[in-house]
Amino acid sequence: MTTLYIIRHGETVENRIGVFQGQTPGHLSETGIQQAMALRKTVAELNYDSVLCSDLQRCIDTANIILDGKVVPFVATPLLRERDMGNLVGKPVKGAHLNSSVESIGAIRERCKTFLSLLRDHYDGQSVLLISHGFFCRILLAEITGINPMDVPKMNNCEIRTVNY
Repeated sequence: MTTLYIIRHGETVENRIGVFQGQTPGHLSETGIQQAMALRKTVAELNYDSVLCSDLQRCIDTANIILDGKVVPFVATPLLRERDMGNLVGKPVKGAHLNSSVESIGAIRERCKTFLSLLRDHYDGQSVLLISHGFFCRILLAEITGINPMDVPKMNNCEIRTVNY
């Protein structure tokens, strides 16, 4: 069994202004930086072996703030990226309608399954700090628990959830 400490990145400027980021780097807002700093103490009290992080900059920046110089095996991977929002990137979330350029839930589920396979093969029996994105985390938690992704509560920025897999 693997223990996952799943964290959503800190608030970004793009979150604040309400536009889709998708798989763009994103920029932590001042609030996002403060959220990550506030999470340091909680993370410092956790016992984890490795950090797996989305390779998008907003997650890497969150990880660097949270870890505060702690030396631990760290892997940044595109498997943990947020949903590709296609031609909606940079456009307002409010009133948007998804279209065929947006990554399907099925494709995200396949990334989750690939990631879970990687966990089984390389991190079995370990505790892992995972830093990713809101929608991706919902799909991942749904895959682990076997429930509908829309029944998984949305994660707040710098929220941490623990799950055994």
